Amino acid sequence: MFRKILIPLDGSELAEQALPAAMVLARQSHGEILLLRVPVFETAVMPAFGGYGVMYPDQSLEHSRAEAREYLKSKQQSVIAPEVACRALIVDGDVASAIVDVAKEENVDVIVMSTHGYSGVTRWVMGSVTERVLGDASCPVYVVRAPELPRHVMITLDGSEFAERALETGLEAAAMFGATVTLMGAVRQVNVSLLKEMETIERGMAQRLHDDMIKDVEEYLWRVAKRYHRDDVALMTATTIEPAATSILEYAETHDVDLLVMATHGRSGLLRWVYGSVTEKVLRGAKRSMLIVRAGKS
Repeated sequence: MFRKILIPLDGSELAEQALPAAMVLARQSHGEILLLRVPVFETAVMPAFGGYGVMYPDQSLEHSRAEAREYLKSKQQSVIAPEVACRALIVDGDVASAIVDVAKEENVDVIVMSTHGYSGVTRWVMGSVTERVLGDASCPVYVVRAPELPRHVMITLDGSEFAERALETGLEAAAMFGATVTLMGAVRQVNVSLLKEMETIERGMAQRLHDDMIKDVEEYLWRVAKRYHRDDVALMTATTIEPAATSILEYAETHDVDLLVMATHGRSGLLRWVYGSVTEKVLRGAKRSMLIVRAGKS
């Protein structure tokens, strides 16, 4: 499942936080690592006669490529284990587009990238690049926020078949990391005015509805856990109350979740947990790493 792994690097230590997790996946799957560098040409502002500023290229194209080659070579020698197949790629152009294009051309199984690295005055901001890659990449994207390997993985489910498409990928990653897994479902909130109206009809009706909704989610999670049982992964379930993004973030924070797994349709979002309103909020708000799985077209 993770036989070919793409790691975009911008030369910063923060971007290199993606390397440890990628190494584990490559070793466990006997796969190949592709190290990608997209040169970003820095500029310098020079004073000119009359007070006008003129911008000149600070580095030539060939110099930038040579620097990128040396950098990737050093990472191959110092970080990548000898038994792991590894190739270095240097591609010119827009960073996010280059990552997506290489992933497609190389038939990559997963992109593993950090979210906070940047290089030079042009500031290749990995956060914005990551969001663009998430919108266009057809393969899963592992967004790394810490160099430590995950020990507790949470897979979020909304009851749809599309959300469940993240299960196999998330469970396989958990098995490779030796991590436990929590399947998390959120109970939908019922309109307050409707609850009040129900109470006027029959006292306790609103509470019974709430209890039934919790039970439905718990039974759904139990069925999923039974269907996807693996001997090499310890599975647990958890039920929280919507709003989903807040519930996901709070649970991850209070239960030491290292890796959040979510399914998305890319630009069209999730079926119920819409990309813009949930995945994006979790991506920007979570301090944990995320594995985003492209479920398909809506």
